[in-house]
Amino acid sequence: MRVVDARLASRVLDGARRGLVLSLTDDEGRVGLGEATPLPGFSPDTADEDQRALAELPGALGAIDVPAEGAPPTATATAILRALAPLSSRLCDLPAARFALETALLDLLSQRLGLSMSACLGGRGRYAEVQVNGLLTTAVALPEMLDRARVLAARGVRAIKVKLRSRGDDGFARDLEALRALRREHPGVELRLDANAAWSLDEAPRRLALLAPLGPRFVEQPVAPELLHHLGAREVPWAADESLAVEGMPERLLEAEGCAAFILKPAMLGLLRAHALGCRAQARGIDAVVTHLFDGPIALAASCELALALPRAPLACGLDAHAGLEAWPAIRIPQLREGGLVAASDQPGLGIRPWTG
Repeated sequence: MRVVDARLASRVLDGARRGLVLSLTDDEGRVGLGEATPLPGFSPDTADEDQRALAELPGALGAIDVPAEGAPPTATATAILRALAPLSSRLCDLPAARFALETALLDLLSQRLGLSMSACLGGRGRYAEVQVNGLLTTAVALPEMLDRARVLAARGVRAIKVKLRSRGDDGFARDLEALRALRREHPGVELRLDANAAWSLDEAPRRLALLAPLGPRFVEQPVAPELLHHLGAREVPWAADESLAVEGMPERLLEAEGCAAFILKPAMLGLLRAHALGCRAQARGIDAVVTHLFDGPIALAASCELALALPRAPLACGLDAHAGLEAWPAIRIPQLREGGLVAASDQPGLGIRPWTG
């Protein structure tokens, strides 16, 4: 398979954010889509950097091997990685651009093979659906947070992640009271917390102990990315998010006591690296969670397909529709289903085409 045409469309979103949509056309006229929408202040790359790379790199792609019928799913990832190998040095600091290229190429290969992206990447029939988790934050007033929790519960969402936004001991005490109120109203919900790397190694054990009576599944990224493997087993398990983007850290975390889950953001890791890390984590008994980066419909659809391509079902994933999608054209994301569920597209590939934004 050869890429014979590459087009890039830019879309201005809210604030300083821009989204880039990559369209690759193969030698049989199929179009594969990818998206790069880095998050300012969080992503290591910028939309300008990604745009420059995506404008020049697709033309450097050579022939791409199409896996033979019956080939193992790993053959697809191998073919894409081989095609991108000459470009690796250019892409190493541009995870959103890599995500876009890998998604577009996987979309093309999946269409060629007549498979959904998840089946092409991970094999057929392992599990059919993945639940989504809801998202709350302590940055809003408690009545508003509880109202939002009731809306999520009414939709059938059974796992809620709460971002802990307060700082200092007084702020943590306020967050703790808010979480106690949430737990009283929703005793059966799976509760997850995200400290956003705000705690020190000295603070984290004490705060995790105070949270233990609430029964959270885990606390995401309690401490700075480069320190997480030093935290060890605590009264509440913890999960790795930003740490996964630090060179050499995933390998340390696979061996670390206390690590309960890898939080996989393909927009921060690349699609294929996120998949590989999820597979390695699950092989070690560590759970996986796939989340979007509040990006656009193509990236969200690709993240959904990633969540459906792991060796076993991940925990409820951060793949719910979000307000940022309103800045994009109204495109149906076929993987998002009623009742807080994600399922594979019923079309070959990503299931979104053509791009008209």
